[in-house]
Amino acid sequence: MEQQTQQNKPKVEMTPLDSNKRLNHIDSLRGFALLGILLVNMFAFQYGTFGMELIPPVLTSNIDQVTYTFISWFFQGSFYPIFSMLFGFGAIMIWERSQERERPFYLLFVRRLLILMVMGFVHLYFIWDGDILLTYAITGFLFIFFVNRKAKTLLIWAIAIAALINLPGLLPGDDEAIVTFDSYVEYERDVLGNGTYGDIVHHRFTASPFEKIDYGIELSALEREIMAIVMTVFNFITMITQTLLLFLVGGYLAKKRWVHHPNDHKSTLMKIAFIAIILGLIIKAGNVFTTNESLEYFGYILGGPLLGLGYIAAFCLLFNKIGETKIFKGFGYVGRMALSNYLAQSIVMTTIFYGYGFGLLGKLGTFIGVLLALALFLIQMFISRLWLKRNQFGPMEWFWRVGTYLSIPKMKK
Repeated sequence: MEQQTQQNKPKVEMTPLDSNKRLNHIDSLRGFALLGILLVNMFAFQYGTFGMELIPPVLTSNIDQVTYTFISWFFQGSFYPIFSMLFGFGAIMIWERSQERERPFYLLFVRRLLILMVMGFVHLYFIWDGDILLTYAITGFLFIFFVNRKAKTLLIWAIAIAALINLPGLLPGDDEAIVTFDSYVEYERDVLGNGTYGDIVHHRFTASPFEKIDYGIELSALEREIMAIVMTVFNFITMITQTLLLFLVGGYLAKKRWVHHPNDHKSTLMKIAFIAIILGLIIKAGNVFTTNESLEYFGYILGGPLLGLGYIAAFCLLFNKIGETKIFKGFGYVGRMALSNYLAQSIVMTTIFYGYGFGLLGKLGTFIGVLLALALFLIQMFISRLWLKRNQFGPMEWFWRVGTYLSIPKMKK
């Protein structure tokens, strides 16, 4: 009789999460992460995605130098990990909801990733080449195999991958080897600053930075082409592996539920915040204040994500105390429309800096650039608040949900 009742039990349809059931502090954290990403991306928007690595020599004022150092130490390499961990966190939440409602997860999640892949492709080649969405979509297909695993399994895999990708930092460097992207940076700045929209799109489809690397030795055209292919594949694998690591950490946090209810896990979150922030800043100092190759590598690969993890814990604890303040609510509005706001940032900033727009590439300096980023973010806070007063989702979030759930959710409240 019990079995028959179970079989006749109606299955609840999978639908987008109701706004009243959202974790508000996670929305706010996502908005905070988007602010940090924008501040770092400002360097890439203004100097080019490869040119941003060679900014210090072109800075002439002290305030620009201090701004660059501050953003590099406290923001660069630490906020995209927050965004990545939240992607893994969100995937686990979708999986848990599908289990509760006894609905299939994998087909739904694959649709979600395919739509993200299309959006990422369009963003990468037609808006801005600093896209992360395509990487998330590709990595998501690997993360599918981990969503139903135990928290301990995710942690073991995360530690193993972290150890693997940090190994290159232990290898002795060759102080005499000179490998630079100078020629590509010069070419990139010329195309972005002076090219038409068509020139820039053509550049994204055809140019490879690894074909213009100066290896310090003479290479034939064939050897250079082979090296470019090898470097491209290695870079792709490294990006996917590091992103998978961050998804696993986010998935682990979701399964442990430390972030769901911060009040119940204050002690754990305080330990994470204290240890991760201090260690993260110390390790990142090697990347910011030295020219040692190993320290620079660890600063980016290890220090950045550690600091991001510490920020997550600290933010959740702060939200419990001051989550009702205007700034945290503002983060929440932006975070609920994170995809729309992320894409909007690219459209606005490329228009300001690229040749087909106002052509201000490399002309404002880092300090004015940061002020511009803060101004844009404040505007996004205001617009997001107005939009969400009348609508349940951001425009791109609505589109993503339509394709994911194969239903048309009501946009207006």
